[in-house]
Amino acid sequence: MNTTILAFLLALQELDTSLSQSEKKTLAEIADQLYVRPEAWESFTQPLLLKMIADNESLNQHYHVYKSKLDSLESIPSELLPTVTEIEQIKDSATLANAKGFKSQSEATGYNQQINNVVIVISRSEYPEETVKKLSFTEKLKQILG
Repeated sequence: MNTTILAFLLALQELDTSLSQSEKKTLAEIADQLYVRPEAWESFTQPLLLKMIADNESLNQHYHVYKSKLDSLESIPSELLPTVTEIEQIKDSATLANAKGFKSQSEATGYNQQINNVVIVISRSEYPEETVKKLSFTEKLKQILG
């Protein structure tokens, strides 16, 4: 279970300020990498995401709180998997800068692939810090984390 992306999504929901244009550009690059080369997560994409998080004090603070809580869980219940319907609703309701016509390359069968699809849609939206707040599975996850 990759807790980095989940902690990022939860932290992004807590953000009270807008992301900078540079941060949005970085998120778009992360989305592109997750879409085209998900296997490059550890070597390229994750370090890029972690650098962006570290450079934003508020995001970094929230990220570390959620990362710690997520790392203490043995597993995440499967009912917390974002559904294809939820991803489509987010995609349809968001103003997408680069995700017009986004279609996952393959049927998302595992938790990581579903989370990647969520991150791709959110990261390509014009206002990712607002789009992420439309997720419902994260609210259930927050309840489990306490």
